[in-house]
Amino acid sequence: MEICRSSISGDSGIVPLAFPLLAGPGAITTVIISLQAYGWIVSIISIVFVVSATYLVLHLENPISRILGRRESIVTTRVLAIFLAAIAVQYIVEGVRQLLVLQ
Repeated sequence: MEICRSSISGDSGIVPLAFPLLAGPGAITTVIISLQAYGWIVSIISIVFVVSATYLVLHLENPISRILGRRESIVTTRVLAIFLAAIAVQYIVEGVRQLLVLQ
């Protein structure tokens, strides 16, 4: 018996990263904190703005990538990933700081 192996190289999986960022625990927590801090009106306006901006960016993705080109798209993706990592580190630092202040 012989095992059949795929000869396709460069297989890649698709990770749905956008959905957890848009409607995941972080987004839900942000909305809850916004509701407590600023009230319903500001929170709803913020949600509508974010949904509209996201729709616009996703809808215009093809023209944007044609304008930027492959190399610039890669650079933009990496720069935005660094910003996202910096924000994540800031959240962790603030969480640890709050934890240490409360004790």
